Amino acid sequence: MSYKWINGKEGFDEVFKVRKAVFIEEQKVPEFLKKDGFDDNVHHLLVYANDIPIAVGMLFNNGYHFKPGRICVLKPYRGMELGRFLMERLLEKVKETGVEKLFIESQVKTIGFYRKFGVKEFGEMFDDAGIKYISMVKVCRSLYFSEQ
Repeated sequence: MSYKWINGKEGFDEVFKVRKAVFIEEQKVPEFLKKDGFDDNVHHLLVYANDIPIAVGMLFNNGYHFKPGRICVLKPYRGMELGRFLMERLLEKVKETGVEKLFIESQVKTIGFYRKFGVKEFGEMFDDAGIKYISMVKVCRSLYFSEQ
């Protein structure tokens, strides 16, 4: 296994290949909802097995906070802790920036995954493309105390 960071649309075909298999083909999300303007301004983390893209996650910065998302693993590679690997790398990238909070819009079925990383849900559930989601937040560093 290997991985690399891809910025914006550079190498996006490989990113979209994994997303398409998971979100569009498997979860039946309309394609136009999984290709959007966010992809121009994000860091994608792509995991490979034998030079074949098998897992991806993204990290979007809107200028105020980071938003990890679109974490997905091709079906044959699930159960290998690749989701955990992706999330750990995304959180390392956030930590490097010194950002205070990150926000996630999680499918309800993946809340437990994000809780393992100290992410907590807030607000009401909402629907996106027929899938139930909830907003989640993680405080990455104290807003009141500087680290010494």
